[in-house]
Amino acid sequence: MRYGSFARLLERSQAVGRTVCDDRGMHTPRETASPDRRLPTAAEAKALGHPTRLRILFACRDRARTNKELAELLDSTPGTIHYHLRPLVEQGFLQPEEVRPGPRGSRQQPYRATGRSWEVAGDRGTTAALVEASLDEIGAVGDDRVVAVSRLGLSLPPGEVATFVAEVGALLDRAAARSRSREPGRGDEERVAVFFAVTRDVHEAQPGGHA
Repeated sequence: MRYGSFARLLERSQAVGRTVCDDRGMHTPRETASPDRRLPTAAEAKALGHPTRLRILFACRDRARTNKELAELLDSTPGTIHYHLRPLVEQGFLQPEEVRPGPRGSRQQPYRATGRSWEVAGDRGTTAALVEASLDEIGAVGDDRVVAVSRLGLSLPPGEVATFVAEVGALLDRAAARSRSREPGRGDEERVAVFFAVTRDVHEAQPGGHA
């Protein structure tokens, strides 16, 4: 599903909460996010509102990568990656590191994610971008790299959906804290990506429609 079609789907749906995303590939509804998270500026929301930019952040979370490396990893072109790098750097989501020597005397600029995107809550645009970026990642991995997949339909009393989302969000926050506390590059870690979404049941009759 492409970005535009999912954005239109979001307009028709009633998603629970709004997303918070970080370069570790996680998201939590804004209403249940940590109170120290703030609304993004217009420039920050724009920087995080494209799936390619989120995939760049995901790829650079524990390892600095150059434009060329990112283009190869994301099956893109250096020109396209360069276009998406600029707003991420300008808004502080990517940090340039020491320039590396390249082939034939060239110099290559690596970038590493700062984790700053976890400080801001998302909006409808970043929700669509995060879903597409995550689905792209899921589609790119082989069956042997899928650790777990679940789909569960729930019928909960009024008000308990928000409680459920908050409980899962707290679990993800604790996992993120443990991950961040580890020294990067130790070599003994198992890296995984987690995608979590809660939506209203699409099989439920829409207002004014038929069951």
